[in-house]
Amino acid sequence: MKQILLNQTCVFHLTRMAFRAQSKYKKRYHLTRDEDLLELLLFANDTRDIDLRRNFMLFYINCPDDIKDYLEENYSIHSPMDRYQSLGGL
Repeated sequence: MKQILLNQTCVFHLTRMAFRAQSKYKKRYHLTRDEDLLELLLFANDTRDIDLRRNFMLFYINCPDDIKDYLEENYSIHSPMDRYQSLGGL
């Protein structure tokens, strides 16, 4: 995986996602391993769990643009806000 530098806020939200996945779904992710990090992001991207989705959205908002581009191009992990674009302006 590309060498990624995440800011402290991104790491905080990743940690919260990993804790939620472990406590509720018994899924264990080691954030120091690239494969686990990607699996966590894919899981958070596909889940309907509101807490995971919230932390994924906050992670994504605070993520550097080059990392967002890398995740979109290589792993089809897109902005969690894209799902709500069709709702229009509320």
